[in-house]
Amino acid sequence: MFRKSRKIEARRPRPLITPQPAARARSISYRDNPRLPSVPSGLSYTTGSRGGSNLFTWGVTGRAGLYRYLRDNIPIVSAAVWAWVRLCATPQSVEITGSEGEIARAKGILGDLDARILDNPYLRGKGLATLTEAMFLELFTLGRFCGELVLLPDGSGIDHFRALDPFRVRWERGANRWQAIYEKDDGSERALAPERTFWATLGTDVSNPAGIEPLGCIPFVLEIEQKLLEDMARSSHNAGTPRLQVKITPPTPFQNEHEDEYLARINAYFDQTVDQFSSLEADQNLFTWSDVEVAVVGGDQGRSFTWKVNREQILEDVITGLKLFPWVLGRSHGTTQNWVSAQYNLLMQEVDSLQASGTALADWLRSTELKLRGCRAEARHVFSPNADPFILERAQAEEIRFRTVDGMVKEGYVTKEEGKRRMGV
Repeated sequence: MFRKSRKIEARRPRPLITPQPAARARSISYRDNPRLPSVPSGLSYTTGSRGGSNLFTWGVTGRAGLYRYLRDNIPIVSAAVWAWVRLCATPQSVEITGSEGEIARAKGILGDLDARILDNPYLRGKGLATLTEAMFLELFTLGRFCGELVLLPDGSGIDHFRALDPFRVRWERGANRWQAIYEKDDGSERALAPERTFWATLGTDVSNPAGIEPLGCIPFVLEIEQKLLEDMARSSHNAGTPRLQVKITPPTPFQNEHEDEYLARINAYFDQTVDQFSSLEADQNLFTWSDVEVAVVGGDQGRSFTWKVNREQILEDVITGLKLFPWVLGRSHGTTQNWVSAQYNLLMQEVDSLQASGTALADWLRSTELKLRGCRAEARHVFSPNADPFILERAQAEEIRFRTVDGMVKEGYVTKEEGKRRMGV
């Protein structure tokens, strides 16, 4: 937007365009901007903090709210958690073994269990698949998952599975084993029965049954990123935004032209030029004499590049803290295909180990229900493997390997049994 300066007055020359004073930067807080998401109880958030004060402030009981808040409102954290959940919550099925009669009976029992297993009766679809997906979401958000069985009044089966707040669980070391103590809403405590309670963590710590918290290192990094964004906004508001400076050289006065007439003429020409710039569309051109000069002021590209590099480094620290690779979230730059293939293999190994928690939950629920119903069939939960983008390369490598071993057997370098062993047969 072009701002007109004052008209040129007689005997008091002024610059044609008067520079405007720099606007005062204002920090934005959640209280000032209602469009920003609300902060859960037990957690406070401030912006514009200085003097070493924390951007996020939370208590011990507010950790779960903090982690869920970061997952729901910080894009890079949300994308990372969502990627882990999607990688682990692949299409699921169940394999039932036993006699034909027991298998048929087990299908009916497990079908009924699948319809009522969820704590929320309004959800539809496959209950155990939804429950395992919710478990993965809690695992990658809080690092732990807890729930207990609620049996039918007569004890003949499972009524539903009740999810518990894992941060309300306190662990005590007994004479032989750990004991989980749960704090209820009224502040009282009760011991959780091992035979009715399911507990899962991302990492097993022999000295801390609560496990690790994947987002434990994230708030500090995100605090730096938020302060960096605030500084970027302040810098851009004051000096980082590119602006156009239009310089108009006043025309020379005519012979015998009165001073007032000359001032009126050059001011009219100035107003016309400003109006043309103000209403200029993207597909229009500007025609003036050669006395108009346009220059770009501000918007230091070097500074913008520095901001970008610093923020990208912080985002990569967040991705690393969530145990992912940058290419999973579309942030890979200049990575070779062989390196991506090696990272993909490592990622799939991690997914296989993490899916074991979902398998353990589903198998425990199904086997408990079948035993309570007196059914002898056995059920095993199965996760479909993720699609392998390198399947062609792997098939070609396997073919080369087979030809090599087969040639060694034919030439007598190794025995046929040794060739089978090398091929994994």
